[in-house]
Amino acid sequence: MAGVGASRMFFKIFGIVYALVAVLGFMKGNGLVLGMISNNTADTWLHVVLAVVMLFLGFGASGNRATV
Repeated sequence: MAGVGASRMFFKIFGIVYALVAVLGFMKGNGLVLGMISNNTADTWLHVVLAVVMLFLGFGASGNRATV
């Protein structure tokens, strides 16, 4: 499976996953999230940034290419 459709689906799925992990990080604060993932403020903000970028690539970026 290759192509634009597969890439967009990848970014949609993992963007949602990272957004959920970021929400859990904000709710838990410092410590273990779900008893397995070490978390601190920097990790939470990293997950927010990754989620925003991935969701943009999955949902927002158009498939049009610029011509030169």
